[in-house]
Amino acid sequence: MRKKNLLLAFVSVLLLLATFGTQITIPVSASEWHVYSGDSIQAAINLANSGDTIFVHAGTYYEHVVVNKTVSLVGENPANTIIDGNGTGRVVRIEASNVMIINFTIQNGASEFGYSSLFLGNCRGSMISDNIIKNSPYGIELLKSNGSNIIGNTIMNNSWYGIYIHESNDNIIHGNTITNNSIGAWIPTSTVPNTFYHNNFINNTYQAEAPAFTRWDNGTAGNYWSDYTGLDDGSGGRYAGDGIGDTNIPHLGYDNYPLMNPWVYVGDRASPVAEAGPDQTVFQGMTVTFNGSGSYDDVGIKSYVWNFTDVTPKTLTGVSPTYRFKNVGNFSVTLNVTDYFDKWDTDTMWVNVSADTTKPTISFLSQEPTLPGPSENVTVSADATDGQSGVFNVTISYRTNSGPWTNISMSKLTGNTWEGEIPGLPAGTNVTYWIIAYDNAGNFEVDDQLGEYYFYTVIPEFPAAIFLPLFIIFTLVAVILKKKRKEGTFKL
Repeated sequence: MRKKNLLLAFVSVLLLLATFGTQITIPVSASEWHVYSGDSIQAAINLANSGDTIFVHAGTYYEHVVVNKTVSLVGENPANTIIDGNGTGRVVRIEASNVMIINFTIQNGASEFGYSSLFLGNCRGSMISDNIIKNSPYGIELLKSNGSNIIGNTIMNNSWYGIYIHESNDNIIHGNTITNNSIGAWIPTSTVPNTFYHNNFINNTYQAEAPAFTRWDNGTAGNYWSDYTGLDDGSGGRYAGDGIGDTNIPHLGYDNYPLMNPWVYVGDRASPVAEAGPDQTVFQGMTVTFNGSGSYDDVGIKSYVWNFTDVTPKTLTGVSPTYRFKNVGNFSVTLNVTDYFDKWDTDTMWVNVSADTTKPTISFLSQEPTLPGPSENVTVSADATDGQSGVFNVTISYRTNSGPWTNISMSKLTGNTWEGEIPGLPAGTNVTYWIIAYDNAGNFEVDDQLGEYYFYTVIPEFPAAIFLPLFIIFTLVAVILKKKRKEGTFKL
């Protein structure tokens, strides 16, 4: 536990002991918790913070686990670190994104249709790896869960589906052995393809049922199917002897590159490769978008961390973060990528920042309405441009009857147009205003009509009680004059 929270942690442990009858070991570091046989995994999750790792030592844990924060749940060994649902409910339920579950046996959910050993619901970016998942109606179920990696698991002896993916997209299922289930993989609905490759589908009653646009290969290799009887003979202009079947394809109507032999999964084979993107040249204050999307790994990248110094050290995270450099110079930016097994790599790119000494320009200022009435808002719009660092902010500065100045930030519309609103004021109020535009380097330009300012007066509202009689009088006078002209009696 973090030192400043040691007392709180101790109190929490006592409460959990009273509630669950277990004892949680206080973490040996700021982010790692240890759970031993007889403890509660759920209690450790409740105490942990997002980003923490919970290491579960060997033992059988009879409980139902809800992972509702971003943590890594790591078992000592799947052969002897077991989460057992004891024949009730879902065994492990993931409700947070970017969760890692590795090295467990997860088994024995409720026997009724609809329950799973491992359930992912409304989450994304999870890593499920090196587990044994068995003995439930569903082995792994994904519902409205996207962008996860399911890698190197053994999914077996489930009465309905080994993997059930519905309303979930862009998930990668790789290196798993899916065996002795009623249906190996069942994907009734998705809108973005889920990808299966290097999996072993062995002795399932039905190997797979999926939409036509599910991907069943990585471009060169597909999956092993125990019921595939084709030959690797180079038919159709393909390569003979490369371990990929060339006849009777696509297998089951799905796999164009079926493997001739079971795929041997050996865990994380390689470190990731970091690609920080090309060097960039920008003006001071411009937004720089970094791009680490060229980075890759055989099991998937868990984190992207960018480090550089702009007066003080800076750290950004994510594939494509943005930043505005405050200083001029040539800046070294290092990207560190880490995969789900904590292997890492770095790459460096440079950002050359030049000084921007050019002021922005302001044009096409307009005001609507030109003669506002009482309490009528006045909209001021203008075009503001800057060809180097870009326009950062445009502000209206106004005052009433020679009073103090008030500033209003204008909003950017389409193109180069900015717009702001001076609030409605009483009749007879004199309003003076001007606008100022800043670029991202701190340069500014003012449009104040060369010191004369823009000006309007709020006109009085013409009362209806006066307007109607005057209108009637003027109408009668016009009718009489017209009639007299007709009669020829009108004289000047």
